[in-house]
Amino acid sequence: MKNRSKNFFVSSLLIGLLSSIAAPVWAGRCEADMSAVDNKIRKQYGEDLTWWTILGCPVCLGGELRKDAIVTKSQIKEISFHRNIAYVQLTRGHDQQCVDALKIPKRMLRI
Repeated sequence: MKNRSKNFFVSSLLIGLLSSIAAPVWAGRCEADMSAVDNKIRKQYGEDLTWWTILGCPVCLGGELRKDAIVTKSQIKEISFHRNIAYVQLTRGHDQQCVDALKIPKRMLRI
């Protein structure tokens, strides 16, 4: 009887350990997608850093879309809407729904 309880304890410990190792890898997909969307949105903003831009309006740096941006301001709003939904799903632990919510922003940003 003592041997069975020991085997049960060891097996449940191993299952718990393996599931805790696998969970962050599974949950990391949404976080990686969200990070990629955030980085791509950041790259859409800001002008080229030339000396006349910096001296002309140092406060304005990064406030406008770049001339070579692949999205418009209205598309940025839509991307932000979907990204916020994905963040809520991520905090609730719904990784697949988070990934699904990021499909439209990833397509719009060509990720």
